[in-house]
Amino acid sequence: MPKRNKQSFLHGALILSFAAILTKIIGALLFKIPLQNINMTAYGYFTLAFNIYVPIYTVSTAGFPIAVSRMVSHSLTLGRYRDIKIIHKVANKVFLITGSVGTLLMILSAFIYPSFVKMENARLAMLVMAPSVLFCCLLTSYRGVYEGSRNMIPTAISQIVEAVGKLIFGISLAAGALYLGQWQFSHGQVVYGIVAESSEQALEYSLPYIAAGGMFGVTAGSFFSFAYLVLFYRRNGSGITRQELENAPKPKRPNVIFRSLLRFAIPVALGTLATQLTTLIDAISFQKCLAIVIEKNGNILREIYSQVISAGKVNDLNGFLTGTRDAALTYVNLVPNITLSLGISALPVITSAWALNDRVQLRRMVSNVLRITLLISLPSGIGLSVLAKPILKMFYDPFVVQVAGPQLEVLGISVVFICLVAPINAMLQAMGRADVPAKIVLVGGAVKLFLNIVLVLNPRINVIGSAYSTVACYTIMVILSFVFLKRIMGMKLRWRSIFLKPLFATVCCSTAAWAVNGILSRFVSNSISVLSAIAVAVFVYIWALLSIRAVKREDVLMLPKGQKIAQILEKYDWIG
Repeated sequence: MPKRNKQSFLHGALILSFAAILTKIIGALLFKIPLQNINMTAYGYFTLAFNIYVPIYTVSTAGFPIAVSRMVSHSLTLGRYRDIKIIHKVANKVFLITGSVGTLLMILSAFIYPSFVKMENARLAMLVMAPSVLFCCLLTSYRGVYEGSRNMIPTAISQIVEAVGKLIFGISLAAGALYLGQWQFSHGQVVYGIVAESSEQALEYSLPYIAAGGMFGVTAGSFFSFAYLVLFYRRNGSGITRQELENAPKPKRPNVIFRSLLRFAIPVALGTLATQLTTLIDAISFQKCLAIVIEKNGNILREIYSQVISAGKVNDLNGFLTGTRDAALTYVNLVPNITLSLGISALPVITSAWALNDRVQLRRMVSNVLRITLLISLPSGIGLSVLAKPILKMFYDPFVVQVAGPQLEVLGISVVFICLVAPINAMLQAMGRADVPAKIVLVGGAVKLFLNIVLVLNPRINVIGSAYSTVACYTIMVILSFVFLKRIMGMKLRWRSIFLKPLFATVCCSTAAWAVNGILSRFVSNSISVLSAIAVAVFVYIWALLSIRAVKREDVLMLPKGQKIAQILEKYDWIG
């Protein structure tokens, strides 16, 4: 067997971050935005299906991905290398069962949920997406083994494979469904089995199939990602060397491993269930409230969005507003996927430090995760808020920007708090307190539900009310998470280096971005002014961080070639 590829926390996080950035470029810029531009209403149906898929998939995996990673890390720390193969076999059986149940649940939901929120056209997309629950559950087992071994490369490559598969199949089938509907109408044929009297009707009848075509890409991507991991594992194994296996103690029996897996998984699963229950309640409450306010106060909403409607951009107001909400969320979700990698990469390290009662390493790792998360999330979130409308103008027509722009201005602030939640939860889970995130999520979910009902049902606020409730929800969750994290660790953190220094640099770069875009937009195109503003903001941010020595030497040393980079930065007194 090949030698195990073990990476440092930051090295592993960088690998996952690179994959996250690349997959988000593929998923957002090359997949979601073109899909939105094919037809925003069809994208609304896609979004409705996806919002149900995510909770079902996550509940199907429950706490087992974290449990597998943590048990593998724990076994490596104790030198029980033979246990890892048994852990993987047991996890595969568990995920086969839960994935199959999740797929059946997705199929059942397809016949109930669209009717409940009065968006029946989303049903086909939900049915097409159902098999991906099974594929994603099965591939999670392989990712858990490699992440626990601190080898993030297989996970990173599988994420890229999934994104490429989604792009190729999703966009081609969605565009093909649109073309086929128009071709059938122009040749005097029925459009997907229905007689259309105009090209507008032909488009309306094509919308469910456009959404389903895009959704097939998600299913295809998950299948190819799973296939890649299976082939990689058969060729490379778990990465444990032959000598390590020969010197390892006798492995535990599968039933013992299963019970241990449950002990690890159940507390995490409770947190996962609470998170997904909150997500599901948010999706359902938003969708239902939006349907109610359109039904009861449709005249007010049609007055508010009269320009968009009169321009012929709206086939279904409910679907259109749902699509614009997700258009804004597309940018919001770019950054949390990157910071999530910090929690995934830190989990085995913190698990090891907690098991060995290494308080120095524990404090160092927690501080590093929080500081690096804020170094990424603060400028990204505030920058999105400052440049919300100019960024959207680069990809959408003015009517979509008119609706999605104000939402992104509010949601940009929430990015900072959303980014912190996942890494903190991963650290609490590594310390054996998976019950804490569950309690915090339930509190945040209650706030989200209450504000959705109050704000979205207000016809003058409607869809942007969901953005306000998101900011309030995650702000409360992060405050509570910090309180519990400090209490469980039993030690103080250096908030000046963790929070204040990144905040100072963020204020500098956000001000620069706002000023540069404001000036250049008067003389050059929107795209040039936005890209120039971002470039200047990045330069100012790096300059501000180095000038106040916000980057630590230990951070740099964890990078590939970190020793050489640290020597250069120390020469100019740029690191602390």
